[in-house]
Amino acid sequence: MSQDLRATLRAAAAGAGPALRRGLWLTFLGPYGLEVAASGGADWLGVDLQHGDLDVSDVPGLLRVAERADLPVLTRMPSHDPALLGRVLDAGVSGVIVPMVDSADQAVALVSACMPPPAGSRSTGGCRRTLGVTGDADPQLLLPMVETAAGLKHAAQILAVTGVDGVFFGPYDLSISAGFPGPSSPQTITALRDVIHLSRQAGKVVGFMAGTPELLTVASEADLVAVDTDVTALRRGLSQLFS
Repeated sequence: MSQDLRATLRAAAAGAGPALRRGLWLTFLGPYGLEVAASGGADWLGVDLQHGDLDVSDVPGLLRVAERADLPVLTRMPSHDPALLGRVLDAGVSGVIVPMVDSADQAVALVSACMPPPAGSRSTGGCRRTLGVTGDADPQLLLPMVETAAGLKHAAQILAVTGVDGVFFGPYDLSISAGFPGPSSPQTITALRDVIHLSRQAGKVVGFMAGTPELLTVASEADLVAVDTDVTALRRGLSQLFS
C-alpha cells in the first residue's frame, strides 16, 4: 500500500487527476491503540510529531503496526532539523510533512537534508530502511507545509524546487498568520484552492488538514486529506456511547 500510495499520487501529479486518499491524523495514539484503529477505513496515517504527545522514538512502533495493516505513514516533523529528519526517514516512513516552510531556500535545504549525496547531504547507516526490516525501499515523499502568509506568497517557488514532491496546506496556522477569520473561512478556502491550482500547474502532489465540514467540501480536489485526528475520533465515539 505504501508503494501504491506513492504511485497513485505521482500519477495524479502527472495529470491523471486528483487521487484522493483520506487519512487519520495521530497525535497521541500508541501502537496498541493503533492496532484497534487501523481497521477503521483510513487510506493513510499522519503521525504528528509537532503537536500532541508523540515523539520520534514512537515512530518505529507505530510503523510496525501500520506495516502489518498495509497503511502508509506520513510523519509531520517537529522542525526542520536535519538530524530528526534523518532519523524519521531511516525508520521507513512513506514520507515527511515539514511545517512552517516560508521560502524556496528553506525547501532547498529540506531536500538536501532528506536526500543522500550527490543530490543532498543526508547521512546513511544501519537502520530499519537500509537493513531491510521494512520492505518499503521506494523514494520517500517530501511535502513542505504551506501554512504561513510568507509560505502562501512563495508557494509557487516552493513547488518549483527539484526534490519537493508537493505541498501540504495548513489552514489553521495560515488563518492566524494571514489574519483570516478562521480555518474554515472563505478566505482560507480560497487560499487552499489557490495552492491546489499551483500544485496542479507544477505537476505535484497537494494535501491538507481538514477537521471541519467546510474544509472537507474541498477534499475531492486534493490528493491527500487528513480527515480528522485521533482526539476527535475518541471524543465522538465517547459522545455517541454516552448519549
